[in-house]
Amino acid sequence: MTETKKRIGRPPDPGKVEAILEAGWTLFLARGFEAVSVEAIAEEAGVSRVTFYKHFPDKAALFEAAVLRATQRIEAQQKGPEDVAPGPLSERLERFGVELMRFLGSPMAVSFYGVLSGELRHHPRVARAFYELGPGRTIGNLAAILREAAERGEIQVASPELAAEMLVGLWQGMSNYRLALGVDPERYEAELVERVRYGIELFLRGCGRERVSKKSTRGTGARKGDGLDG
Repeated sequence: MTETKKRIGRPPDPGKVEAILEAGWTLFLARGFEAVSVEAIAEEAGVSRVTFYKHFPDKAALFEAAVLRATQRIEAQQKGPEDVAPGPLSERLERFGVELMRFLGSPMAVSFYGVLSGELRHHPRVARAFYELGPGRTIGNLAAILREAAERGEIQVASPELAAEMLVGLWQGMSNYRLALGVDPERYEAELVERVRYGIELFLRGCGRERVSKKSTRGTGARKGDGLDG
């Protein structure tokens, strides 16, 4: 009677997995999902096709893993309200806004939204995870700052989450479209701080509008829609 020894496969090599993930992410950002082949990823990673398929069943699986890996990195960089230095609300918002806008203007962010966001529609589970840990977490952190300010009576907002989205919209304006199209990219960094400050100014005036309007329009004959200054 002979005994058959079970063949025990080698455990995954973390170094090769990381090399494949990094190579895939780099090529996906540069060329888009469809234009990148498994062969190109393997060559960029310095591994064979056999090694690639040992760790990932196909290109789509690698894409999902690479997006989740990038999402985890973004999540680790997120700053909650407790991480933003104390001070006047306008200064706290400026620090938050400048950091956010710098990230959104980074080559990685621009390439991701411009090249890969469409592919995420075919991976709804990964898309939801990316949104919740990336943009969703950002809005939540900003909303927490606004909620605290509202509780202190500094601003009036019925929905901190919606107000946070509106504020990010003021910061971005049409800049994200210009970046995606490669139109005047140098303008983005040059105007970044001024754009954040102006957005905060408009936002804070808007949040106090109801209180200011009641005081300034009483007995003045001002009509609705005459402007923020009454």
